[in-house]
Amino acid sequence: HCRRCNHQINQPKLQNSIYQRYQNGLALLHRISFIKYHLPPHRRQRELFHMKSIGFVGLGAMGSVMAPLPVKAGFTVTGFDPAASLDASCGVVMATNLQDLASCDAIVLMLPDGTVVTKVATSLAHAGFSGLFIDMSSSQPDGTIALGKQLGKSGIRMIDAPVSGGRKKAALGTLMVMAGGTAADLETAGTLLACFGTVAHVGPLAAGHAMKALNNYVSAAGLLASMQALATAESFGIAPETFTKVINGSTGRNNTTEVKLEPFIISRRYDSGFFLRLMAKDVGIASSLIKNAGFDAPITSALNEYLENAVDHLGSDADHTGLYEMVNPAKS
Repeated sequence: HCRRCNHQINQPKLQNSIYQRYQNGLALLHRISFIKYHLPPHRRQRELFHMKSIGFVGLGAMGSVMAPLPVKAGFTVTGFDPAASLDASCGVVMATNLQDLASCDAIVLMLPDGTVVTKVATSLAHAGFSGLFIDMSSSQPDGTIALGKQLGKSGIRMIDAPVSGGRKKAALGTLMVMAGGTAADLETAGTLLACFGTVAHVGPLAAGHAMKALNNYVSAAGLLASMQALATAESFGIAPETFTKVINGSTGRNNTTEVKLEPFIISRRYDSGFFLRLMAKDVGIASSLIKNAGFDAPITSALNEYLENAVDHLGSDADHTGLYEMVNPAKS
């Protein structure tokens, strides 16, 4: 009833009143409070419907251009990297301590290898993180499975989502994202992962890391074969530009001939943005997977050993396109 005239107010009007909206708001706040403080960790993310606050650990060549992308999609992103920082204009808030990310809904990890991933994830779990880990690094699948089981005991979920495409595509958000995990977790992270490119759910946890290693194994084989063919063609008087044009119109074309030969290899610039040591690491992982699956061939160990020797010879900071200096060293 109206306080002034004691007249009964129609129910539809009451529902549209400021008072009712205030009551609805209180109910929502109570619901969120209940979810946050009373539900077990593994149910909180599901009940809150979607992620909003994102942590991003690892701001190197790839992470530095990937971390700002979710900001454009409306996420709040907090970055951390003791060896790097991002300009505030990109929208990423830099944390001073890793533990500052513990309150995030999800944390993206873009780190050198699985050992570092395990160390960082374990530290964040101890700091109280209870959301979803998204490991976009290139990690050993067995280590990913073990870490997933370890985190699961605390109600923390995990997916692996390594990427392919290089720094240029990373900056444009057009990478291939190879995701492993449950369908529910992939659905939860879908909007976030879409910020980085095309998402392919390839299988259960660790399937993404297996896919990434196998992809780079095939890529490395094509890289070395293309370099050998280029150097041999030149010895027969075939100009590098002619070789590239003809092979890209033929069945021998591959990612190296189409994307890397002219800008990075023929020019000997060697600045594609992907370290040779990282390719060698992935090929090493793939070699183990292939051997354990029973599909070993002479090229498997030969390619692995060649890349390891190249890293020793060219140095840990060498770009993967710099492998050409092993095949056909520049004449001084």
